[in-house]
Amino acid sequence: MDVYLEATIAPLDPVERGKAVVAWFEATLSGPLADLVWQEERAESGVYTRTSVWPADGRKRIHLPHLGRNRDRLDAELAKSPEWAVTEFSGEDVLGRVQCSCFPVEGEWSQFVVALAAGASRLGDPVYCTSLVDFLAQALDDLDPAFARIERDIFSDWSNIEAVLNRDLDESLPEAREFLRGYAWVTVCPEELAERLGGPAALSDCGAFHRVVPLRAGGVLLQATETPAGYTDEAMERVFRALAPVLPEGEPCPDPAHPEHRFVPLDAAQVH
Repeated sequence: MDVYLEATIAPLDPVERGKAVVAWFEATLSGPLADLVWQEERAESGVYTRTSVWPADGRKRIHLPHLGRNRDRLDAELAKSPEWAVTEFSGEDVLGRVQCSCFPVEGEWSQFVVALAAGASRLGDPVYCTSLVDFLAQALDDLDPAFARIERDIFSDWSNIEAVLNRDLDESLPEAREFLRGYAWVTVCPEELAERLGGPAALSDCGAFHRVVPLRAGGVLLQATETPAGYTDEAMERVFRALAPVLPEGEPCPDPAHPEHRFVPLDAAQVH
């Protein structure tokens, strides 16, 4: 897989979180993973699914071997706000995944994830890439996210900033509306930080972003370049400099165990 979408949502009560989890799965299965859903329904396609749900009420882990035959049951379990749930599509390799999980840090933060195998040709296709950005914007429009991103070839709970500044999630999640958790090809900045940067209009005018999309419930989606293939080091530095006033300070010190994270080797506090 080569595309990773992640969204972090501040703690919600169980009912509201259950609704958000159901909506995330529904949007994903009818959006970025729709073709895989269609293939799974046809036995001759060679695509199959595995779904696992860890209920929050202490029941044993639930396994659902076929999405098409178990969609109603999956929706019912997701509505109960499980601790973790994942549906994975496989053929000869893993082709796509949608999941949700809880981080019990000062409440239960939710992380929503989509990962998929797009291929180099589609990651250079503006139409396909726009569909990914539109999906994320629409999925988060009513959720007031604390952070979200779309990355290429990176599959980690840690953002680039968290990795190179050694910021644990129990530190960065509670501070997500004080310091931006990272920057990527697509970054969703929460409303509080977007206002400190001058709001959507100022972000549009700064020249660092191909597209700026205000979200209805708060926050703004920032697309750096038309495609991930065009997200060069120069484009990444423009994004870093535009967002530096709301990034955590510190000299990057990358861990050799995580070479996949792309970052600008500067202390955000020193950018003027």
